[in-house]
Amino acid sequence: MTDNTLDLCWIHIKDVYTFLYLGANPHERRVGQNVRVSLSVRIPYRGTGDSLSRTTDYGRIVERVQEFIEGLEEVNLLEYLAEQVLDLIGSEFPSVHCARLTIHKGFVPLPHFTGSVAIEAERNFSPSPRMT
Repeated sequence: MTDNTLDLCWIHIKDVYTFLYLGANPHERRVGQNVRVSLSVRIPYRGTGDSLSRTTDYGRIVERVQEFIEGLEEVNLLEYLAEQVLDLIGSEFPSVHCARLTIHKGFVPLPHFTGSVAIEAERNFSPSPRMT
């Protein structure tokens, strides 16, 4: 049996913007806000034969993450949002071995705070039998 972990690469997808009613504070959920998502996925890179059909289409990942987040009506916690997006990646993209996600929340209703808050989460997935 061959260890294929050396045949994996990271694809980094940076700064995907979308809109969401996000926050534990009722005002945040009423107003809504832009969120910025960065995502890295670890996939096999050998044997693609230079064909998109034989690898993971990162364009499709971007589309699905945007569609998914925009389809959520309201989310209280960044932790919950991260969990849901990682669930989506794991269920819809079986060639992804691992995903690392950062979600930046631009509006934080704290006195004298002008920065942003982000969550970073990572999940390892069992690779699909057809991908090993």
